[in-house]
Amino acid sequence: MFRATLFRATLAGIVGVLAAIALVGAPTAASALPREDAARTIYYNSGRAAELAPLVDQAAEIWNSGVTTVRLVKGSGGITVVTSENGSAPGTASCVGCTRGTINFYRNQIKQSGAGPLRVVVHEFGHILGLNHPPDIGNCDKVMAGGRCDNAQPNAQELAAVERFWAGRPAPVAGPVDERGVFGAPALAGT
Repeated sequence: MFRATLFRATLAGIVGVLAAIALVGAPTAASALPREDAARTIYYNSGRAAELAPLVDQAAEIWNSGVTTVRLVKGSGGITVVTSENGSAPGTASCVGCTRGTINFYRNQIKQSGAGPLRVVVHEFGHILGLNHPPDIGNCDKVMAGGRCDNAQPNAQELAAVERFWAGRPAPVAGPVDERGVFGAPALAGT
C-alpha cells in the first residue's frame, strides 16, 4: 500500500511539473538564439535637427513602412541628426549602411537645391540604410538620385535593395564598433 501511495504521489508531481511547463512554455535551444529574420534597429536622435525634426520622424516612418529587415527608431546611441546653416550639400551622411553616425542637413543648401526638404531627409536616411547614389542622378522616381524633385517615396528597387542589404546582417553590438568591415559594399552600387 505504501508503494502505491508513493507511486501516485510521484505521478501527481510529474503531472504537475508537466502542466506547469505547458502553461509557461519550456525553454528551447531555438528560443535562446537570436532570430536571423528579426528586423535590425537603428536608433536616431533628432534633438539637434531643429525645424527639420518632424521631417526626420516622417522620413523614418516612410522607410519603416517600406522595409521589414531594418527599423529606424527614435532614441539615442545611433544616428545623430544635426541641422546647420551652410554646408557642402543639402545633406550629408557620415556612413553608408551603418547603425552609428551623423546626418547633417544644411538649410541654405536645401533651399538652393530645389529639392523638397522631406526628399532630402529621406535621401540621407537612404545612405544610412545602405544605399548610394545611382548613376541616373536627377531621376525623380529614385530618392537616392537627388535632383530638383519633391518625391520622397523610395521606389521598389530602392526598398528591395535595403531589404537585401539588411537581410541576415548580424545584430549590432553595444559600444563603439567599426562597421565598415561588417557591412561591406553599399546596396545600390552600380544600379
